[in-house]
Amino acid sequence: MSSRSELIEAIKLHQLYLNQKPGGRRMQMRNGNLSRIKMSKISLQDAVLPSANFIQATATEVCFDFCDLFGSNFIEANLEGSSFQRADLRGANMARAKLRGANLTGIDLRAGIMVVVDGAQERPVKRTTDMTNTDLEGAMMWGANLSGANMSGSRLANTDMSDANLFAVNLEGADLTGCNLNGAKLRNANLKGAKLKGCELVGADLSGANLRNVDLTDVDLSQSNTSNSIGGGAPAAPLQDDIRDLVNGHSEWLSSGGKTGMPMIAAGRDLSGMDFSGMDLSGAVFDKCTLRGALFVDTILAMCSMREANMQKVRMNGAVMDGVRMAKSDCTEAVFQGVQFGGVDQRDKKGAKTGTVWRADLTDTIFEQADLRNSIFQEAQMKGANLTKANVAGVAFGDTDLNEVELDGANVGLVLNGNIPRKR
Repeated sequence: MSSRSELIEAIKLHQLYLNQKPGGRRMQMRNGNLSRIKMSKISLQDAVLPSANFIQATATEVCFDFCDLFGSNFIEANLEGSSFQRADLRGANMARAKLRGANLTGIDLRAGIMVVVDGAQERPVKRTTDMTNTDLEGAMMWGANLSGANMSGSRLANTDMSDANLFAVNLEGADLTGCNLNGAKLRNANLKGAKLKGCELVGADLSGANLRNVDLTDVDLSQSNTSNSIGGGAPAAPLQDDIRDLVNGHSEWLSSGGKTGMPMIAAGRDLSGMDFSGMDLSGAVFDKCTLRGALFVDTILAMCSMREANMQKVRMNGAVMDGVRMAKSDCTEAVFQGVQFGGVDQRDKKGAKTGTVWRADLTDTIFEQADLRNSIFQEAQMKGANLTKANVAGVAFGDTDLNEVELDGANVGLVLNGNIPRKR
């Protein structure tokens, strides 16, 4: 690793090289330490700086065009107004960097494959480009290759990303307000909770994309490919503004790990007939709500609280309800086809399992004439539950205790597995 004085001298010689002056020399340096360096309005075009360290550097209006910056570290660097046209930034770390107004046209930000020496052996390691919480507002990113990059929480308002390759990019919670995504390839991208207001999506490929909790009000998807996308269907009726605000706040709360936003607490509200299909509402509170006829198709409701709710004729096809609390709720004639009532592992502050599992609580829940076909109950608490005349064909009860469950009139002969108590 070169000293700071040697780095400064190398930059000066590179300027002579670019201007074809005597004594000039192209800057070529691996693992160069340029952390916290301050420079502005100079050119490092065509420099070879793989694995360079630019942590907290200030490099405004600097030209990095055609640079080899493979695996470089730009954490919290100020790069406003700089140019990276067709630069190689595969596997780079640009988390929390400032790139407002930067030119990243044709940049390569795919994951990088690095060779790590482990003892006497060499092994390839894939390093994903990290652009989490990066500020790219107003940047030019036309034709950029960001395949597989992590851009969660990034600010991309009014950015031109037309024709960019965003295959499988993580844009969870990102602000894409007013972004130009015409012709962008967003196949299998994660846009959960992202802001798309005013986006241009003509010819965009959103097939297989995760659009859970995305407010698509006033977003024109008529000329986009949304086949097999998750949560991207238009709701039966737009959510009321106050409910949409709750959903947006909840999405931000989930994507930020609880640091910003607010969990959705709608206890006691009348949400009859509203469409929450495809959303992630994990941990939301619907206690004592009126949810009659509401739609929760393919919705994630893990750890939700829905105690004493009126859920008559609700549709929950394919919903994930691990650890849900539904004690004393009325689910008469509701549809729960393919629903998973599983458990959630409790973890300590370090993320390690504690050995305790939070089971779904369906105590005293009414499922009379409900459609429960092909649902899975993983040791759910069902004491006092009423499944009179319910359709339980293909249901997997497993080791769930059904001794105090009312199954009168249910087609228990078609249950996939479980210990059905004999009538006395």
